Amino acid sequence: MPRFCSILILFLLLTSCDLNIFKETDTDVEVVSEKNNETLTLGSDPEKGKIVYYANCISCHNYNPKKPGSIGPQIYRSSKELLSKKINFGIYPKNYKPKRSTKIMPLQPHLDKEIANLHAFLNAP
Repeated sequence: MPRFCSILILFLLLTSCDLNIFKETDTDVEVVSEKNNETLTLGSDPEKGKIVYYANCISCHNYNPKKPGSIGPQIYRSSKELLSKKINFGIYPKNYKPKRSTKIMPLQPHLDKEIANLHAFLNAP
């Protein structure tokens, strides 16, 4: 019985300790993109962006973002500013020339938190 109690106490002590070896760090490493001097962080996940793109964008844009879609243009290498303004507000950034003159893209503000991931996917080599 004393052996069981000592093991239990040791277990409780270890589980209550704040050991950093079991925690993930949230440090963002920034990488400056050569195009538009945009920064990509490690928090930007191209795989998550791919899922967001396939779930929300391919109905109008092409399955391959490098090719134009049936309704929407190709959006490969789109800037984060363009994605944010077009997805959230339906507008284009200042001095941007649209590839198509249609204005039928629906607002999708629910994707606001996924813009970094979408941007990472669209700008991946």
